[in-house]
Amino acid sequence: MAKSFVVNSEERAWRLLKNWVETDQMPEVEFEGWPKLQIAVEGDEYHSSLNSSQMAALVDFKKTIGRTYAMISHGAYDMRRLHQDEEEQLDFNTQVKQGSSLLETDLSPLVQALSSTISTHPAASLAVGLILGLAFVARPVILKHYEHRAKQLDVDERARLLNLGLSSREKEQFDLYEQSLKKVAKTHPQIHQALPDARHAFWKFASASANADRMTVAGIDLSGDDLEILSERRKRRVVGVEEITKDFKVLGIDKAQGAYRIKLETAAMAVTATFRRPQVTDAKVRQLFRCMADGQIVSATLEVKTADKAQLSARLLKFKVKQPDQSADEVA
Repeated sequence: MAKSFVVNSEERAWRLLKNWVETDQMPEVEFEGWPKLQIAVEGDEYHSSLNSSQMAALVDFKKTIGRTYAMISHGAYDMRRLHQDEEEQLDFNTQVKQGSSLLETDLSPLVQALSSTISTHPAASLAVGLILGLAFVARPVILKHYEHRAKQLDVDERARLLNLGLSSREKEQFDLYEQSLKKVAKTHPQIHQALPDARHAFWKFASASANADRMTVAGIDLSGDDLEILSERRKRRVVGVEEITKDFKVLGIDKAQGAYRIKLETAAMAVTATFRRPQVTDAKVRQLFRCMADGQIVSATLEVKTADKAQLSARLLKFKVKQPDQSADEVA
């Protein structure tokens, strides 16, 4: 019995797809650890965690595969056609690693299930699995997602974006992708519904990450400014950053995701500032708790982000405890 062709990397996926386009043949295939969706998100709010909107976007990835599965097995791009055992095959797990939020979602079981669907065109069904997998993780295809999104923006907004382009090799890969898409559409025309859904899920995740400092996917590094522009069709707000130093009362201290949220107040303003490493230490946190309990005033320096005169976020950089005689002792 011939050995299965193992797809455990993007390179092997491209190789298999090229073979199908040229020969119309597919060997028996096993997916092992590919495609694996890897996205790194950095920012004050992201420490081994994801927000609910990002999780909803991951569910949209699953829905896209589920609808595509229904398209092949039941002839309709509709998850309601799936049987319970079919839905169970499409379960997936997302692992969020320590540090800045690095998530890994192994989509290989889903693509394997999709490619193994009993159909009258098994080679084309397997090609659908490859095409969808590449839509989620391949740099050339994701760059085209990026380009498509950028074209929806006005000229001024587009000019602010990171200028990304395909290398000559990536152009060849994307040409192959389009050839395979055109070929598979002859058997499964509803594939043209799946790709916009995949693109939408990708940008839904990016939109949910607009408060991040940076997002990296498939080697594409998007800054916070890029994410803000790409995630909103309205005119981009100009974000300003400034340091302020004022005397505050400490009203509350909450711990969340390895950092602290310090509620501060003056007669004119109230602010919740994030306090995290490298500034935060156990000694400083204890000092803040004492100030809150004793009603002592702190002279605090904050980094504040604002847009349209509205405060977006604040970070506590340093503070001094104001003594009754108005002298200040800086906490070590």
